[in-house]
Amino acid sequence: MRNLKYEMRISLKMTGCKNNRYELDKIQEWSVSHGIGISDDGEADFSIINTCTVTQIADKKSRQMIRKTKNRNPKLQTIVFGCAARVQKKEFEKIKEIDFLLPDLKSVIGFLEDMNKKSANPTVGDNDHCRLPIGGLSDFNHTRAFVQIQDGCDSFCSYCIIAAARGKSKSRPDDEIISEINAHAKNGFKEIVLTGINIGAYGCTNTRKPEESRFAELLEKIIRDTDIPRIRISSLGPEYFFNYPTSDAQSTESATTTSRLQKTVAQKSKYILNKKLTDIFNNPRVCPHIHLSVQSGSDSVLKRMRRNYSVEQMDKIISTLKKEIPGIAITNDVIVGFPEETDEEFQETYDFIKRNGFAKSHIFPYSIRKNTLAEKMKQVPEKTKKERALRLQKLSDKQRAEFIKSQIGGKFEILWELDGEGLTGNYIKVKNLKKHPPRTITGERLTEENVVMD
Repeated sequence: MRNLKYEMRISLKMTGCKNNRYELDKIQEWSVSHGIGISDDGEADFSIINTCTVTQIADKKSRQMIRKTKNRNPKLQTIVFGCAARVQKKEFEKIKEIDFLLPDLKSVIGFLEDMNKKSANPTVGDNDHCRLPIGGLSDFNHTRAFVQIQDGCDSFCSYCIIAAARGKSKSRPDDEIISEINAHAKNGFKEIVLTGINIGAYGCTNTRKPEESRFAELLEKIIRDTDIPRIRISSLGPEYFFNYPTSDAQSTESATTTSRLQKTVAQKSKYILNKKLTDIFNNPRVCPHIHLSVQSGSDSVLKRMRRNYSVEQMDKIISTLKKEIPGIAITNDVIVGFPEETDEEFQETYDFIKRNGFAKSHIFPYSIRKNTLAEKMKQVPEKTKKERALRLQKLSDKQRAEFIKSQIGGKFEILWELDGEGLTGNYIKVKNLKKHPPRTITGERLTEENVVMD
């Protein structure tokens, strides 16, 4: 390892979701503001690796990344944190390539603060080593800035380990979010992406209480109190699109068992959409793109998953958004081969995807997670899961191509990125044929020549 009497350098790596990306951004912001160099593994003293445990594949990728990093540079010291490191602490303690196993982002920044104090010329800006920086670096290798508004989950869906990995739902103060967005805008970013584990649960005391959501109010505040040109919303649970009567809110509060939750699903079909939220998508600064956390198109599967919405509700959301916002891209996540999923239930999901014409579907074969309810259910054979995933992927690819083709000929504002491509508000990639500078927005007409058929 480089003698810490000289400049300390770190490398940053991750597997997983936008929340992990946001956490690495926070580390990078802190590092640059403290004069800590960001480099590749060959030049770094420490490699900081943020891990993911959402699926078995994510677990495997996290372990592989740790081992490959250490093998490339044995003198490098690895700092590992994130969801996989927290949920599988005992297993990760056995991985010899890990030098420091830390629980969370604040612990990582605290560790770096301590190491920085030991260097010859420390540049510590605050004695509180757990204080996280407010965003706004102008020299990131990103075009869009990620802003985490919420973290954690209380839902404990039967297949998911993230509630255990991330802890209870926590919403950031809205003034802090506004300050971070304004800092990003000041430093040249043209788009922010709102992220979280359950962003629709912003303001909720519990993610099972969607009636408490203040997500729409937060969006209104962002539009009013910032000048960022583009606001992109990431994954949103369908249950947060609805208004909930007070009487039902009280009954929801007492519905702590799966059977009670199931009983409310049928009742919720009468709920009307939250017009304040759907109207926000008509604001020109809000990207016409929403990623729905669908998971299944079968009500019986959704009940076994312990999801808190129905297929009827999702159909209503999608049809309303498409009617009111022409060209909106609605994407989704789908799990196939969930325990006990029958051919008929899979067909219901297939038909749901087909009739709603999604802009893109992300297909995931069910992956067993230890210490979840679904682990104890009867499992679908791997061969069946793969066959169903392939069938649904073919449908998704067809729908993606149809959506992109339907937008050709239209004129869009495109945010140009660093990799020679641009992105429309409704998430279509465009080739940078005119060599527009990164982080600029121009109006362009989509053609077969410049569109990227991903």
